[in-house]
Amino acid sequence: VVVHSAEEAFERVKTGLAKRQVAETKCNAFSSRSHGIFTLQIHSKEKTVEGEDLIRVGKLFLVDLAGSENVGRSGAKDKRLREAGNINQSLLTLGRVITALVEQRGHVPYRDSKL
Repeated sequence: VVVHSAEEAFERVKTGLAKRQVAETKCNAFSSRSHGIFTLQIHSKEKTVEGEDLIRVGKLFLVDLAGSENVGRSGAKDKRLREAGNINQSLLTLGRVITALVEQRGHVPYRDSKL
């Protein structure tokens, strides 16, 4: 989505936050049940001393991951138990992707992770 002001960007962030899934557990009144990823890419255009256009591009990733859950402590049952399992599996898989990237392995298991 292209925005032209900080206010527009903030509105998009609020829209994304409203779609996040939260639920009450024994440990937290508002436990994140989903991951959130917001990418901000900024393009700026300036004139050089010679009068040429200079375009700079920056990218910022804001990532809020659902927390790993200890099922015994959280008291998760039924739907919450399945959610906790999915969250923990997702975090484990993401960890494997990051490890493969850091260790510069020949194969990075991107397809194993929806993130």
